[in-house]
Amino acid sequence: MNPLITPRAAEEITLSTIPELAEEDVPAEQARGRILALPLVADRPLPPYDRVMMDGICCKKSDLEEHTTLAIAGDHPAGAPTPQQTPRGHCWEVMTGACLPPDCDTVIPYEQISRQDHHFTIEAGSAVAGRFIHRRASDYETGEILVPPNTIIDSRVAAVAATVGATTLRVLQRPRVSLFTTGDEVVDRSSTPADHEIRQSNAAALHAALSAAGAELAHYQHLPDDPGATLTAVEKHRHCDLLILCGGISKGKYDFVRPVMEKIFGPPSFHGVAQRPGKPLAFWGGTPSIFALPGNPMSVQITFHRYVLPFLKAAQRQRYSSQIVSLSSNFAFEPSFAYSLPVKTSQEGACTIAEPLPLANSGDFASAIESDGFIELPAEKGSFPKGTLAPYWSWL
Repeated sequence: MNPLITPRAAEEITLSTIPELAEEDVPAEQARGRILALPLVADRPLPPYDRVMMDGICCKKSDLEEHTTLAIAGDHPAGAPTPQQTPRGHCWEVMTGACLPPDCDTVIPYEQISRQDHHFTIEAGSAVAGRFIHRRASDYETGEILVPPNTIIDSRVAAVAATVGATTLRVLQRPRVSLFTTGDEVVDRSSTPADHEIRQSNAAALHAALSAAGAELAHYQHLPDDPGATLTAVEKHRHCDLLILCGGISKGKYDFVRPVMEKIFGPPSFHGVAQRPGKPLAFWGGTPSIFALPGNPMSVQITFHRYVLPFLKAAQRQRYSSQIVSLSSNFAFEPSFAYSLPVKTSQEGACTIAEPLPLANSGDFASAIESDGFIELPAEKGSFPKGTLAPYWSWL
């Protein structure tokens, strides 16, 4: 293990070598959650016509200067073509969304008129020319950008895409990840483990987290504590955007990950972070970038959310950072390393309050179920009074 670096330094190093993702076209109906690579632009003016904004009547303001009652020339609903010329002393009964007849300039809602047979009487002073009319191109001209690139495609973007007739969308490809877990003591979740074995939980956690982070799991494999098997597997599946290895990166006799990675990729950018849990974390920048996570379950969770998740978000041109929360009570720890502390959050006005839920050890992942995420307390001091502000990351 190299000399330990701070969590901030580790973060800066991991975010300094972000891969450039390729682009692909996908059907618009399948694009939810993807990242828009090209802007959506208006293919015609928006709105494309002078749009009536209230149910009621439309007419010429000049007619109202001579008449308080107007005859009904006919109905003009939304979706109907522009009607014929409006006869003098007449109005059209219009619906919201209808196009305004070109010789009309006034819309009056039903609430301000009364009907007698085939005529409408207008309340004095209720008619204002131009009111309740959404003018053509008043929102966007043809060719203007409606949705910029690097936007996550959600229901609003889907609506805009449909408005401009986009049946396919150009999106960033998902970051492709090869994932390896390690350990002779680990058996499949469907197995009945012996007393000296444990079921595989890190793979399940990382599968779920990678999916939530927008990544594509290109390959997954569990490896024995064997350097030859590790080297063969990594060489075969190194062609991806990101390699993640889990376990085998500490200083034990059977921790083979670093020497194997060095044979293929050279020395790591760093190996060892002054943090608890997750001290053995290692990272190789390049193509692919490589995270070697510790093997204990809470170390996996915290190092993934603290370092891998921001890396994946940056690759997808998304900003991702912690938020600031306030401690609900006094907390203390031995300040040799920065301490990642699971917390349960609640809201008090505009402030997010974090209740500490300390774990027994880095393998105590079941206790974290009650938590919403974790905060990071610095190593410079060991006592933190109620109200201390700390950076917070929520679980995926």
